[in-house]
Amino acid sequence: MKKSPALPSTKLNRSPSSWSNLEDRLCRKLQRIENKGRKRGLNLAHLEDTVDLSHNDYLGLRHDTKFQNRVIDSLRGLPVGSGGSRLLGGEHPIFQKLEARFSEFKGVESSLFFPSGYAANEAICRAIIGPNTGVYSDSLNHASLIDGFKISQLSREQKFVFAHNNLQQLETLLKESPYEIKLVFTESLFSMDGDFAPLDSLYNLCEAENALLIIDEAHGLATYGRNGGGLISQFGLDPQKVISINPCGKGMAASGAFICGPEWLRDYLINSCRELIFSTAPSPWIAQALLESITTIETMNNEREYLSKKSQDLRDFLQNLGFDTGASCSHIIPIILGNEEKSLHAESFLKSKGITAKAIRPPSVHPRSCRLRVSLNSGLSEQSFSLIKQAFKELHHVL
Repeated sequence: MKKSPALPSTKLNRSPSSWSNLEDRLCRKLQRIENKGRKRGLNLAHLEDTVDLSHNDYLGLRHDTKFQNRVIDSLRGLPVGSGGSRLLGGEHPIFQKLEARFSEFKGVESSLFFPSGYAANEAICRAIIGPNTGVYSDSLNHASLIDGFKISQLSREQKFVFAHNNLQQLETLLKESPYEIKLVFTESLFSMDGDFAPLDSLYNLCEAENALLIIDEAHGLATYGRNGGGLISQFGLDPQKVISINPCGKGMAASGAFICGPEWLRDYLINSCRELIFSTAPSPWIAQALLESITTIETMNNEREYLSKKSQDLRDFLQNLGFDTGASCSHIIPIILGNEEKSLHAESFLKSKGITAKAIRPPSVHPRSCRLRVSLNSGLSEQSFSLIKQAFKELHHVL
């Protein structure tokens, strides 16, 4: 007769469980975050009664009824879910149609669609960083690129961080580089400072020093360039001679991201990229929505011009009041206030005036460069801009 399995001892049952130990450890970490005044929550804001300067929908397409209705009408006959990864039953003709259309939009040989910009940035790093590769990264690059460097198993000796937009330092680093492959990573429009990378000078430097330029177009796509093609287009770069990552959750008003480059890069990503191979493919509904988004964005030159003009006007107004807007030259305008307390106070004051603008604090920015992030969009009316100016005028008096 078989013996029954032995039950855990009474002494073991009285010991703290893995569950309670984990709870204790994480709650202590959470308490330390709260003690610093940095605990966040996912609070549903009632933005219908405010002027919302917190989002990245730069052309206002989320609230464009005509655009939304066209998207809804175009979804008929498409499944919501893809059903699997693109290599295991999740491929759909809509993805290939979308990639071909986006390649035409960007003027590139090929594009590959990913579920998110974060996944795309991690994927490109994992794919192209290897032995005898030197990586040169702007100090203000997004966390997804920084994490991409980590998962690519980049050694400390292979990684070089140059001061933000400092081409002189980058040139020195590239000239001294012992590596066969040199990769320079930058954003085209930096999301916290609202300034451009000097893409034309970066491109020329990379050409001269036999380096490859990789550009994250997250905040420049749809808002700049020929028909909204991005800052690569705006600066007149040859799109065939760079690799670009093109997230679609900002000006494109949807989600997902494209890696654009030569056909051999696309083939390699399909065959090696863990972010593609082991992820369920995006929703075909999102793919169809992006087809509608591209067609719409190509026609929105007037909205881009309006956004550029109003951004310059508001920057000038804020600077004349005495606010520090840093190096911003775009629709993203930081109000650099220096410390967290002042930034949170400014956020609260503006909220009381019907303006939603978020305080940006560590870890997103350095502790001494806390700020309000003002993110403008082409859907803001003249009345909204008048309200914004009046609120900031009053804020200047109370800070």
